[in-house]
Amino acid sequence: MSEWFDRIAARLDAHQHKHVTLAAGDGRLLVTEHGARVLACEMPGVAGNLFFHPPFMEQADAADEPTVAGGDRLWIAPEVGWFWPSLDDARRDPKGAATTPMAIDPGYFGITDQSENRVAMDARIDLTDVRDDKALALYATREVRVIEAPPITLDGLLSLSFALTHSLSWADASSDQGAVAGVWSILQVPPAPEGRGTLICPTTRRVEPRSYYEPFGDKHVAVDDDRVRFLIDGKHRIKMGVTADATTGRMGYYANHGDVSSLIVRIFAPQPGEPYCDLPRDEDAEQRTGGDALQAYNDDGDAFENTTFGEMEYHDPCLIAGKAPHTRTGASVTHALVGPDDAIKQAGQQLLGVAIEAI
Repeated sequence: MSEWFDRIAARLDAHQHKHVTLAAGDGRLLVTEHGARVLACEMPGVAGNLFFHPPFMEQADAADEPTVAGGDRLWIAPEVGWFWPSLDDARRDPKGAATTPMAIDPGYFGITDQSENRVAMDARIDLTDVRDDKALALYATREVRVIEAPPITLDGLLSLSFALTHSLSWADASSDQGAVAGVWSILQVPPAPEGRGTLICPTTRRVEPRSYYEPFGDKHVAVDDDRVRFLIDGKHRIKMGVTADATTGRMGYYANHGDVSSLIVRIFAPQPGEPYCDLPRDEDAEQRTGGDALQAYNDDGDAFENTTFGEMEYHDPCLIAGKAPHTRTGASVTHALVGPDDAIKQAGQQLLGVAIEAI
């Protein structure tokens, strides 16, 4: 076991947070009940966590304060519905006025079942949409399950694979008619050791991603005929979105670690024609659908001292109170690969269908 992995587990034990270690292929995952997170991904050949975690999570004596950062987690969209006191605040001060509702993160998840290769959790989530004051009562489930690696044989290639399955339904009949909510899956990743990594997002055609925060600038987003590449360096706060009809449902985070490279591939199921509810702050205040299925985020380094991160995100179609369906289910698979750079690029080409090239 890596020392950093040990330290995270020790801190969780010190604060009596339940956690489960899952052996997966050539590596291991650390799953926490707190926040229903896949907090850590340990792989041979890489010195640290392939997923992002704040440094204080390795300090057993650090205060047990709620944190909205680290690993892979389930959030609830739309962000503009409950992450600011009002839509005006979201537009006026999107960074300073933002707070994460406790009901979403860490939430009130509990482990309902576990085995040597899976962990299942659930939670009730009560929210109010600040745009129209509509109340929502939701019930969410999440399962993390170890799966087989893709059948790719290359010298030196190591792999770890897992599946996420989840559901979102109305907890009872109290939700206001027309209220919307959808599962928002977020995997936080660190910049590569040299300070930059590239998220590669294959597309069905040439697309111009939608911007959610500051302008992309000249170097952070590169658009090609069959992909969008997104630079994760943790120095410029931007977020992009791609619609369900434009994404292939695959994305991969490529990073070079010196002697080896890594690629985190996430595969999900976009559903063109179904409603997606996550929208930028500047969309019409009455709009509830027409959002994106794939998103990517790059932080600016202000969230934590001496560290920063990016995010690979996807959304499921949303629930609309008063309309069918009353439950949405979703699934994704994630393959974490480590190995020689040439092998990583070959494997990535097979899994993503596009060339693996850094920005």
